[in-house]
Amino acid sequence: MKITLLLLGLSAITGVARAQTNSAPVPPLAEYTGTYEYRPEYGTLQLLPKNNQLLAIIDEAKYPLRWIRRDVFLNALGDTIPFRRDEAGELTGFVEGSTFYRRLRKTTALPVAALYARRQADGRPVRYRYQTPAAVGDGLPTGTLASVNLPPAPLQRMVQGIIDEQYPGVHSVLLWYRGRLVLEEYFYGYDRQTLQQLRSASKSFVSALVGAAIQQGHIPSDTARVLPFFRYPTYAHPDIRKQAWTFRDFLTMRTGLDCNDDDARSAGNEEKMYPQADWVKFILDLPLTSSPGQQGSYCSGAVAVLGKAVENATRQPLPAFAEAQLFRPLGIDSYKWNYRLDNSNPTVAQLYLAPRDLLKFGVLYLQGGRWANQQVLPAQWVEKSLAQYSRLGSKAYGYLWWHQRFQLAGKAVDTYLATGNGGQKVFIIPGLDAVAVFTGGNYNSTRDTPPNELMPRFILPALLESRASATNPK
Repeated sequence: MKITLLLLGLSAITGVARAQTNSAPVPPLAEYTGTYEYRPEYGTLQLLPKNNQLLAIIDEAKYPLRWIRRDVFLNALGDTIPFRRDEAGELTGFVEGSTFYRRLRKTTALPVAALYARRQADGRPVRYRYQTPAAVGDGLPTGTLASVNLPPAPLQRMVQGIIDEQYPGVHSVLLWYRGRLVLEEYFYGYDRQTLQQLRSASKSFVSALVGAAIQQGHIPSDTARVLPFFRYPTYAHPDIRKQAWTFRDFLTMRTGLDCNDDDARSAGNEEKMYPQADWVKFILDLPLTSSPGQQGSYCSGAVAVLGKAVENATRQPLPAFAEAQLFRPLGIDSYKWNYRLDNSNPTVAQLYLAPRDLLKFGVLYLQGGRWANQQVLPAQWVEKSLAQYSRLGSKAYGYLWWHQRFQLAGKAVDTYLATGNGGQKVFIIPGLDAVAVFTGGNYNSTRDTPPNELMPRFILPALLESRASATNPK
């Protein structure tokens, strides 16, 4: 799930170092600091300097603007962004395209500390010291690394690397092992109360809600036909094969539609869906390029169809159904989910959740749908969801859950993955009785992968060492 803006372009904060050469002069960026008007659907935009770069910040995402000369910058797409001044030489705002956006004030609501992974009050680097996650009565038992026999050294190196920004843009990392939360760290001003935008990791929650709707009899089964849950009088590109669509076809991204988020030429690419007045109708109107149930193609619009089908089946908004069937049983009482499936929704219907609550969702699946002695989701649904049905790119795919295999010293470690743009990751590792959660801010970047580096370099070796020591005690 991508959210693209003209000013911000397509490159996230990890591209900052590439934006200037070491020989470039240091530009005077502090004078551009401030809060600016921006598009109504996104609210204000903040500008702050960091490491001789100017960062544009909107809805927690940080994007670099490259300094060309005084009052002229380039975004990542190469578009010129000029700033304007009044007769006294004071900055008044910037121009994007043909629109002028005023500077509202010279200050920002974002603290400077939020620009850095972790710093001391005097700006000096922080040396990491492990602390046991706090027990806060949220249903997550906590423990020390020693209590579950996890070696501290690799995890300490990982956290220090994030603090030193060797792995930039990581907002949080949490590790659940052997029934306890044993590692919980936050960066860039985030904490356990901060709601994180999940981007496409929201898709796995929609999968869970389809299962809940089936459990309650609102939907007959995953092989039930989809179109009877909609009342559109006609569809563009009529095709008898559309009548055969099942929920499984949409859950596994095998709709047969001309819908591929990884192909800008695709008629159903998500960037073409978001401006539409009715996302679901737009998707169902697309032409078929293959028969349903055969070929996998990553299509965010398929999830919009599923979510709306659940709403129609249960006769309530999807967040309300989620509140009753998923969030309340898990003890999740703080979240944000604007689920309008149309062009008036700047959050593109994504879920915002705190990292501990995201961890609960992963633990729920690790435990076969059980939480606190309650079967929240049917065990059979969890098993089906994590099975393999299709391939999207190089990875196997279940019911809106990915499969990711890591190779370590000739050993394969299989994980199930909920993932979202920017580095939102829930790794379920059944073979090691563990769940690892990451949140991050590498939005729309070619490097939203720090978790994919941190898992095989630090977390999995620590888990494997723990298991080996338990199997072969000295």
